Amino acid sequence: MIKKFKNAKLYYRKLKISDYYKFKKLFYLCFNKKISYDFFKWRYFSNMPSFCYGAFESSKLIANVGMVSMKLNTNTYERTFSRHSSMVLKKYRGYGVFSNLLKRVKKKISKKVRIVIMWPNKNNFSNFSIDEKNILKKKYFLYNVSSKSKLVLKKKTENFNIDKLIKFKDFIKNNSSFFYKNLNYFKYRYLKYKKNNYLINRFKSKTFSSFLILKRNIDKFGSNYVILDHFGDEKLKSKHITNLINDQKRLTFLSKKKINKNNFNLLNIIYFKIGFIKNLKLKQKKNFLINKEIYLGDTDIFIKIGNN
Repeated sequence: MIKKFKNAKLYYRKLKISDYYKFKKLFYLCFNKKISYDFFKWRYFSNMPSFCYGAFESSKLIANVGMVSMKLNTNTYERTFSRHSSMVLKKYRGYGVFSNLLKRVKKKISKKVRIVIMWPNKNNFSNFSIDEKNILKKKYFLYNVSSKSKLVLKKKTENFNIDKLIKFKDFIKNNSSFFYKNLNYFKYRYLKYKKNNYLINRFKSKTFSSFLILKRNIDKFGSNYVILDHFGDEKLKSKHITNLINDQKRLTFLSKKKINKNNFNLLNIIYFKIGFIKNLKLKQKKNFLINKEIYLGDTDIFIKIGNN
């Protein structure tokens, strides 16, 4: 047992919906942010086999990990779990509570999946006890950019209500996304919970169209749009983003490369990790990332937790 807490009796189990208030309290103590019952229910109980697993001292939730079930964009559409809501009460950190929690979760999911996706945060880097040689890591850069142009130009992109996803369903195809995203995925991700937060932005060039899913944030400087996802023509995406910056003036997005421009403000560095529970050859591992894209919508970072 953990030295400092050798007299503490810890036990581990899946969370139930009735554990919401315990989850909410732990989330607030760890991140100083509120989280709603609707978000908790949508994220971990409406998409089986997603779940939360927690460590309890008596009836008190002291640590949690959320496991979101996803399909990979492969020929077989195999399932994986993406790790979210990783949190431990401060006084229990550094004593193996969270590592022990992840070992138990790993044992439960190892019969179902070959890989697990991790989004490390500043307090939790634990890797399910997966050997470093079986982990692929990629660094992404989160930027906020402001348009340099002071001229009022005719907008080259067009916004649509998120409900128009159905209208644009023929453009949603098996593209370069790391996760498999068909119409059902987009409907669940952006229509099922707080759909009024999202909109679709379209850019057309000749007979081709590119679509970005945006989230609108309002602050003291006005509107700031966040790019969460993409579908449509891949070749137009870069040009689409450039035109969107000019149209909207302020934009937040994820980049695979570091950008050294005066109007690009680096907000954060985000690490994306793939842990291989079952041993694969090096070439097989690298194939999981070749020509694959990751988007902010794949994480919980820009779901505005404060209002959830």
